Amino acid sequence: MSTGWLRGVVKAVPSGDQVIIAAPCAPGAPPGVEKTLTLAGIVAPRLGRRDGSSADEAFARESRASLRRALAGRRVSFRVEYAVESINREFGVVFTESGENVSVMQVSKGLAKVKAPGGNDRAVANAEELERRELEAREAEAGMWSKDPAVLAAASQRTVVQAMKAEDVLGALRMKPTPAVVDYVLNGGTVKLVLTGDGATRDQNITLSIGGISVPSVGRKGAKNEDGTDQGPEPFALAAKHFTEMALLHRDVRVILEGLDRRNNFIGSILPADVNDTSFVNVGEELCRLGLAQVHEASAAALIGGAATLRAAEKMAKDQQLRLWHGYVPPISSLNAMTTKVFDARVVEVISGDCISVVPTSGPDTSERRINLSSIRAPRISNSRDDKSNHEPWAIEAKEFLISRLIGRTVSINMDYARKIGEGANERTLHFATVKLPNNKTGGDPLNVSEMLLMRGFASCIRHRSEEERAADYDELIAAEKKGVESKKGMHNKNREAPVHRTNDFSINAHKAKTFLPFLQRAGKCVAMVDYVAAGHKIRVSIPKEGAVIAFCLAGVRCPQRDEPYAAEALAYTRSRILQREVEIVVDSVDRTGIFLGTLFADNGRLNLGEELLRAGLGSLHPAFPVDRVHYGRALADIEAAAREVKAGLWKDWTPPIVEVDGPEDSSTGELVRVGVTECVAGGRFFVQKLDGSKIQEVTDKLAELYDGVDTSKPHDGVFEPKPGDAVAAKFTGDDKWARAIVTAKRVGDKPVSVFYCDFGNVEDIGFNRLRPLKDPTVTTVAIPPMANFCALSFLKIPRIDSDYGYAAASHVGKLISGQAFHARIDARDRFPTTKPWEIDAQPAFSLTLFPDANARAAESVALDLLRAGFARVHRRAAARRLDRDVFDAMVDAQESARRARVGQWEYGDVDSDDDAS
Repeated sequence: MSTGWLRGVVKAVPSGDQVIIAAPCAPGAPPGVEKTLTLAGIVAPRLGRRDGSSADEAFARESRASLRRALAGRRVSFRVEYAVESINREFGVVFTESGENVSVMQVSKGLAKVKAPGGNDRAVANAEELERRELEAREAEAGMWSKDPAVLAAASQRTVVQAMKAEDVLGALRMKPTPAVVDYVLNGGTVKLVLTGDGATRDQNITLSIGGISVPSVGRKGAKNEDGTDQGPEPFALAAKHFTEMALLHRDVRVILEGLDRRNNFIGSILPADVNDTSFVNVGEELCRLGLAQVHEASAAALIGGAATLRAAEKMAKDQQLRLWHGYVPPISSLNAMTTKVFDARVVEVISGDCISVVPTSGPDTSERRINLSSIRAPRISNSRDDKSNHEPWAIEAKEFLISRLIGRTVSINMDYARKIGEGANERTLHFATVKLPNNKTGGDPLNVSEMLLMRGFASCIRHRSEEERAADYDELIAAEKKGVESKKGMHNKNREAPVHRTNDFSINAHKAKTFLPFLQRAGKCVAMVDYVAAGHKIRVSIPKEGAVIAFCLAGVRCPQRDEPYAAEALAYTRSRILQREVEIVVDSVDRTGIFLGTLFADNGRLNLGEELLRAGLGSLHPAFPVDRVHYGRALADIEAAAREVKAGLWKDWTPPIVEVDGPEDSSTGELVRVGVTECVAGGRFFVQKLDGSKIQEVTDKLAELYDGVDTSKPHDGVFEPKPGDAVAAKFTGDDKWARAIVTAKRVGDKPVSVFYCDFGNVEDIGFNRLRPLKDPTVTTVAIPPMANFCALSFLKIPRIDSDYGYAAASHVGKLISGQAFHARIDARDRFPTTKPWEIDAQPAFSLTLFPDANARAAESVALDLLRAGFARVHRRAAARRLDRDVFDAMVDAQESARRARVGQWEYGDVDSDDDAS
C-alpha cells in the first residue's frame, strides 16, 4: 500500500538495510514522529546480538557502516511500499537529497542482495534495476561477491573484545583525539561509543559524558517518586536527548577523553571526524544555547579550551529565558553599589598569597584598601605568633612570590564581586578583584597575578556554584591551574615536601633580646626584611641570615602614634618606603622592653629613614635623646630645626611656647584675638573658633556640596569601617547639616557611633548611616586642622560638674558666653595639647581672658561677672604673680562681694580655704 512521498532526517541506521527517519523539527523542539523503514527488495547481512549469542554475518558491519556514513543525519525522501503487520515492519524506498536510490547504492557496492518476491515480500517497482546492479557487482567482485580469500576472511572474522578497565583506557588515550562511532544516546549529555582507532582499545565500548554541561534526567527504569508513581523524565529531558541523537547518533566522530567521574564513566569532548566538517554541531554549546543544558562547573574545569564558549551560550539562553531558564531572573551583582570598579593602584602590602593592600593612584577615594584575588585560594598564613601554630604548606612561598612581584608596583584592579563574612558586630565585607601587572619585559598583554600563582602551584582555583559570581577570566584561571598540576610545581609536587620555615622571635622577650644585642652590634649593617610597621618609627623586621625576628625603633626619632595629629601620615610614609622591602639596619642598643634601637637605611643605602621623617615634619627628636653624645645626633637636630622653620608636617602650627613671667598681665601677650564660643562643657571649660581668617564657612560649603545629595537612610556603599580617631563627615541631627567629626569609640553592631565635632566641640551618638568618609583631600583634618580650640578661663577655679554647685556653675558659664563673640587674650597654652579633647579628664590647650570688646578694660572681663555670681574663685597664686595689682584686687573684690551676699557656691558660707596654691 503506497502512502505517498515523505521527507525526513535519518536519525539512526540499525543495519545495512534499515533506517530510522524522524520528521524535521526546529532545534530544541520535543521529538516528533519517527518511522523505522526497511529497504524494500533487498536484504543485507545480519548483525549479531549485543549479548554475543549470535555472530555477525560476513560483511554485516561493512554494510551498516556504508549506509550509516551515507545517510546518518542527512535529509532524505522516502515512500512506504508495503507493510507486514505480522512482524510489525514497513518496507519502502529511500532517496538521498541528490536523488540516489539507497537500495541500488547498497546492491551496487555488493553490501546487499536482491530479495526475490514471495511470502511476505512483495515485488518492487525497480526490481529489474536491482537485479542488473547485483549482476554488475558480482562481475566486479564487489563486497560480498569478492573472491579474494583475504577480503572474505576479514569480513567473516569474529572479533572477541575483552573489556578493558576504564583507568587503562584513559591511561592509553587521555587527551588524544581518538576515532569512534556514537552507538547510543542515553540522555542529552551522555552517549555510548565504540572506539574504532588502532591498538588495544579498538572496539572497546565506553560511556562518555560530554564535559562541561548538565542536562535534565530522562529518569531511571523502575524508579519511583516519593508518592509511589513512576519517575518520569524531567522537563526538557526528551528534547535534549532528541537533539543529541539527531546531531551525533551513528556518526563517525573523534573523542578526547579527559577524565573519569565517580561512576567510572568517561568525561570528554566530541569532535568531528573530519576537521574540515563545517556541518558538525558542538552538542554541548548548542544544548546550552537552546536552554536544554546548563554549565556543570566540576566537569567544565577539565575542558581543554576552557568553558568560555559554554558560558557565553548559557548566558544567551538566560537572557532570552529559553526552556530551562524560563522565568529566570539574574542575581543582583554584589558590586552594584560601587561607583569605581576599574582603577589603577599601587601595592603597599601583601597580606597573604591571595590578599593585597593597595592605594588607588587616582579617583575621589585614594584611601588604602584590601583586595582579595578573585576565585583563587592560597595556603593560609597563621596570624598567631605561637610556635605551635603553623602556616599551611607553601603559604610563605606564595606570599614571598607576591612580595617580589608586586610591592611598590602599580597594578590594574578590576573588581569582580564582594562577599560578606561574619555576623553581627563581626560582619565585614571582602572585596575580590582581578589584578593585572604590566608586562615590562616583553611589552605584551598585562600579566594576571592569579594566573602567575596558579601556574607556580602557589594557589588553587575555587570551584564556584553555577550562579556564584567569579573572576572575569575564570576559565583562564582553570587553564593556569592545569598547567601547574601538569608541571608538578609547588603544592602539586607530591614528591617534594614544602620548605619548613623556622625563626627565632626576639621581639616577645626583653631578656632574650638583650642576649642577641652583641651579635647585631658586631655585625654592623645587617640586611633585613621589614615585616610590619607599627608606627612611623617603630617596625618589626626579620633578619634572614640570623633566622631572627626583632622589634626595631629609630634611635632618637619619635613619630606621632595612634590618634595623634600626623600619626596616620607618618605611618603611611614609612609603610610606603620600607614595608616588605629589603633594608639595612645598624643596631646601637636595646631598651628595657626588648626593642632594638638604631638607624635604618633603605633604597640601597640612599634613604636614611630617620632623617627623612624629620625632614618631612612627620617626626621629632625624643626629649631624652642625647643630641651631643651621639655622633649623628647633631645632624638630626639640625634637620628637625629646619623642618620647624619651614613649618613642615606636625610643625605647621608650631610657635615658640609661652613662658610664664612675673610682671604686668599685658606684658605676657600682645594683641587680642577675636573668637566665638561654640560649646561649653563642665568646669568652666569651653571650645572657641578663631573668627579672623576662619575657614569654617569654606568647610561647611564644601561638605554641603559633597554630601547634600547623599541618602542617609542607607550606609555608605563602599568600604567604610571608621576606627576611633578617624576623621569622617557626619550629618548633625540638630540642624541636619554636614560637619567634620572624629570617631571617639569603636562601633558596636548597629548601635550609634560616638563622634566629636572637631570644628565645634560638641559630641553626639549618631547613626552609622549618617556618616561618610572624608573623600575630598581639601577638607581633611590634615589640610585644615580642627577649628574648635579647647580652652578654660584664666586664673579661675570653677566647681567640677560632680560637685555641689558644678551643674549650676556650668549653666551660668553657658549663659554668659555660649554662642557669643569675644576678644580673647591668650594667657598660657599647653605645649603638648591633648589629642582627645572630648575625654572627661582632658586638659584645655589654652587659658583665655575674655573681653566683650577690644577696648574693654582688664577689670571688665567675663571672669569678674562669674566671680560676682558666686560660681568661681580666684586662683590667688597664679593671679598674683601674673596680673597687675589693680586687676588682681578687682577680682578679689568681686569674689568677696559674692561671699558676703551668699550667692552661688557661697550660699552656706566659705567653700574651703583660699590659701591653697592649686
